[in-house]
Amino acid sequence: MGKIAVIGSTGKYGGKAIDYLIERGVSPSDIIAIYRNEEKALPLKDRGLEIRYGDYQKEDFSEKVFEGAEKLLFVSGLDEDSFKRIQDHMVVIDAARKVGLKQIVYTSIANPENSIFHHENVHLATEFAIKAAKIPYTFLRNTFYLQYFVVQKDLKRSVDSGIFYSLSKGKKINLVTREDMAKAAAVVLTTEGHINKTYEITAPEAYSYKDICDTLADVTGKKIEFVETTKEEYVAYLDKIGVPKQFQQWDTGFAQIGYSSGWAEKTSPDLANLIGKENITTPRQLIEKMEF
Repeated sequence: MGKIAVIGSTGKYGGKAIDYLIERGVSPSDIIAIYRNEEKALPLKDRGLEIRYGDYQKEDFSEKVFEGAEKLLFVSGLDEDSFKRIQDHMVVIDAARKVGLKQIVYTSIANPENSIFHHENVHLATEFAIKAAKIPYTFLRNTFYLQYFVVQKDLKRSVDSGIFYSLSKGKKINLVTREDMAKAAAVVLTTEGHINKTYEITAPEAYSYKDICDTLADVTGKKIEFVETTKEEYVAYLDKIGVPKQFQQWDTGFAQIGYSSGWAEKTSPDLANLIGKENITTPRQLIEKMEF
């Protein structure tokens, strides 16, 4: 197996993917960690990885950063300007094309055709560009991180108040932990049969916020009422209990309101097929680890 390059190596997803690559038998010396912040990359060097500076937002970014690599794990960029983010991705794809990478594994978004989160345009543009560049690919269309939307402080608020508010209009979700997504990436990078495949990385079964409420009540032994509410009513509640305005945009349902479209109800067996259904963290397992 040739070397594996990782863009996003110092981030949480990329870092976990590196952990699982090593766990699956890849030698640290066969992993090229591409970084923008050297301080964050030095611990990877201490573990035996080769680290290379490569900021695709800078003019000096070159295909040389990929020399000697056979595969690339490309963790999507984070620029808030979608058009700029697409431009950044084109820089990476062009460099990958020039050096002749044999596989690019790109972290996309689940069910992009029905997404309303504005990320979908970035991911679809990137997927099409990779195909146009004729680079063998695997697209990991990831759902959202479970731990971002099943959050201890929010659940504790429900436990303490006895009320679990939801803005999802009863629609179900299929969130997955970052760790399970990273495991899937490691599997794809270390096994055969994934070239030019697109995987929908979702939970194998959808569940509702009512299910999460019931699980929370069961785990804590507390009586918790589930209430479908509106954004306006929820904002009033958050104001009443003193949640600062700067935190309310997230709390008032970036995801839950988006989920009300049904985007996250669509499930796929792909993740279960890659890492085993028994290894996928459930909301209950996550909640059982929390302290209330």
